[in-house]
Amino acid sequence: MEYRSEGNTVVAKLDHGADPFGDIKEILSKMGKDGAVVVSGIGMIRDFKLGYYDSEEGKYSWEVFEKPMELVSLGGSVSDDGTVHLHASVSGDDHVLFGGHLEGGRVFNVLELVMMVFNEISIKREYDGDRDMNLLSVR
Repeated sequence: MEYRSEGNTVVAKLDHGADPFGDIKEILSKMGKDGAVVVSGIGMIRDFKLGYYDSEEGKYSWEVFEKPMELVSLGGSVSDDGTVHLHASVSGDDHVLFGGHLEGGRVFNVLELVMMVFNEISIKREYDGDRDMNLLSVR
């Protein structure tokens, strides 16, 4: 893993086999930062799940992907407590696009990542009883 920061912007290269969630947390820890947003991510990923949240059922439906897929886009947030919440769009060799809430995964070849870190903004995940889920709270 390589990364550099300039102001509040972080650019990182995650290596083959890396855990994107773990590397994001490690970068923020080394920088002494808590909250961030993932602005962009491209590359390849394998061994992951994409989820769609069914609000009527109150749960995710998952699709598992084991083979390497092109990571077309990646975005999300990292709460002050270290919760990494990512959504991804991926495509295979058939160029069909899939997307949703990202769980797990390993970098295949490389993942290029851009994040913005916060100095004074605090983001947390707080329980919303009306929706029966944890939602972003910005302070």
